Amino acid sequence: MSQDDNNNLGVDLGEFIDFYLLDSQEQIEKLGAGLLQLEKEGGNIGLINDLFRSAHSLKGASGTMGFTPIVALTHAAEDLLDHLRQGKMDVSLEMIDTLLAVTDRVKAMLAQVEQRQEITIEFEDLASSMRGILKGDKPVKEEMIQTSETETEDLVEFVPVDFALTPSESEKVIDAQSLGRGVYQVHVKLGPNTLMKAVRAVMATQRVEGMGAVIKLLPSLEDLEVGDAEEFFMLVLCDEPREELRKELLEISELEDVFVHPYQNVIEIVETNLEESAAEIPVAEIGIEPKVIPSVGAEENVIKPIVTQKTTLEPKGIAKAPGTPMAETANGEGNTQVHTIRVDTARMDNLINLVGEMVITRTRLVQIGLDLKAQYSTDGMVNSLNEANVYLGRLMNDLQESVMRLRMVAIGTVFNRFPRLVRDLAKKTGKEIDLVLKGEDTELDKTVVEVIGDPLMHLIRNSVDHGIESPEDRRAAGKPELGTITLNAYHEGNHIAILISDDGGGLDLDKIRQIAISKGLIGEREELSERDIANLIFLPGFSTADVVTDISGRGVGMDVVKKALNNLGGMVDITTRKGKGSTFTIRLPLTLAIIQALLVEVGQEIYAVPLSSVLETLLVNREDIKTVGGLPMVQLRGNTLPLISLQEKFDLPKPETESSEVYVVVVGFGDKALGLIVDELRGQQEVVIKSLGEFLNNLPGIAGATILGDGKVTLILDIGSLIQDVLVTRKA
Repeated sequence: MSQDDNNNLGVDLGEFIDFYLLDSQEQIEKLGAGLLQLEKEGGNIGLINDLFRSAHSLKGASGTMGFTPIVALTHAAEDLLDHLRQGKMDVSLEMIDTLLAVTDRVKAMLAQVEQRQEITIEFEDLASSMRGILKGDKPVKEEMIQTSETETEDLVEFVPVDFALTPSESEKVIDAQSLGRGVYQVHVKLGPNTLMKAVRAVMATQRVEGMGAVIKLLPSLEDLEVGDAEEFFMLVLCDEPREELRKELLEISELEDVFVHPYQNVIEIVETNLEESAAEIPVAEIGIEPKVIPSVGAEENVIKPIVTQKTTLEPKGIAKAPGTPMAETANGEGNTQVHTIRVDTARMDNLINLVGEMVITRTRLVQIGLDLKAQYSTDGMVNSLNEANVYLGRLMNDLQESVMRLRMVAIGTVFNRFPRLVRDLAKKTGKEIDLVLKGEDTELDKTVVEVIGDPLMHLIRNSVDHGIESPEDRRAAGKPELGTITLNAYHEGNHIAILISDDGGGLDLDKIRQIAISKGLIGEREELSERDIANLIFLPGFSTADVVTDISGRGVGMDVVKKALNNLGGMVDITTRKGKGSTFTIRLPLTLAIIQALLVEVGQEIYAVPLSSVLETLLVNREDIKTVGGLPMVQLRGNTLPLISLQEKFDLPKPETESSEVYVVVVGFGDKALGLIVDELRGQQEVVIKSLGEFLNNLPGIAGATILGDGKVTLILDIGSLIQDVLVTRKA
């Protein structure tokens, strides 16, 4: 946006851009998701109204900020959606494709706005396509031709009524228009010799309230009851088509006829009332010069207000997003109360870091208190210190829990990216695919949400390209032509499970095995379980595709998935049935900030084991440990438990003398379990996970580091990657 645009608006818009971007990105996401839903549901009038409001809100906010290309695109989209909601057109594939292209183009424009650049992206091609659809590329529904002629006649007879709106009523009308809601003047003619006219007006009002809202009734109920009026008027806000509104009112007895007119002149009355009500308020106090912007590309060039004057001024220093309410009201009227606020993620991360430092400091205080008690067990001051530490611990737990909730984000923010992806990939591959989303409300840590998107995208692309068969192959196999991919999330203890499943052909395990042998990844005589063979697809460069496409087949993607999940302390597993489909199960920790850990000693080193992964601890005689296939094992309640020595895993010096017994920490992730051989158990402690930095961030088996109560740094084990390496990718 140029400086000239700012000057034309008479206000420095720099501080508003961030608010504008937040609202606009939200609206464009709603628009994209709604269009995909509309493609499935066809003429859902409620959904069409929602899409129209999103386009209208986006256009209004962009016009306020002076972003003309976005206004032009969204205005053309708004016209198209308006024809849909009036029932003048049918939903078509071409229309959906064009509107989805609009959302992509607007996203690219918003990206330029975010970089504080001029909008240079072309838009006239899409605007022209939408105008072409309106002019005749798609036929108008025959049943609407007669209605359109009737509407023209109605408009000729239409005489706007001055409802003498109060400032509060005028404000409601402006808010409704900014949301794209219909504003109608309803003219009700009473039948001859109608008794209890006021009762008919009350019944009409109640009918309308079931579909929208009545702003004003003329004449009043008292005047209707005692006067000789044969008609009354209502100013109505309603999302339903005007013909539906008319039919609803005509069901009331003793009404001769009902006329519903789009009240186009209401905006002039609203502007006049606002000017009168704001005449005594200095513009300088409001802080924004009232201006109007012509509706870009509008045939009638209707002038619409972009600034709403209020007699109650908002506190200085609080910026309001254009076209977006600053706060929800407690009762719809009167004083506004803030219920939700948007906080920059950098501030949130800083708060988490401060809480983490407090946890470390509290741990040190507890350690100091214990050391003092060991030396001065009868000292009253020491006992008081320990009591204060206990109370401080309770407060810190509450504070930590509250802050951690702030970091929790619904995974639906990630899931909502994929319906469009699946739609486009299905069209490209000539397949028919339905994406089913479940568990979108499942919450997990913001950091996990930010990283999980790419791994999920790779897995879904794999399901589309390799999993779901072509319609012809599905018919030959006795399956419906429409394939299904399901994306599901749910909590599983202290972890979250994400399932990506399809009803396709399943993995060809024989082919995977042969490719692995040809690449030298496994020996020809090696015996591998079906699960081990399936997990070979996560090896770098591995691909079963016969032809390389722009979707998959280059041997990249699946290894990226595994690496990304290991970095998050998670793991992925596969179950597959030939001809039935495959399921990829991802398990991730709920949070990556502050955790409970079990401290263990290995030689001179101390490691932290996330307590959420600890199943139990054992004291095992060394003679009971047997080696099977190069991996130590121990019998546990009739089952074989694989073991791993942390001393060998991390190449630590061997002790001079070995005891006859060792401690084993049994850890689990999903349905897999592993025993960690350690020297001593130090007890439980709350730890703050710290990153090891760019160069040490990908150490195998290490999730991060923490600072103990004595100030020493210790490493936190990555249980998911340890289990993955030992049980999944190991050779038989």
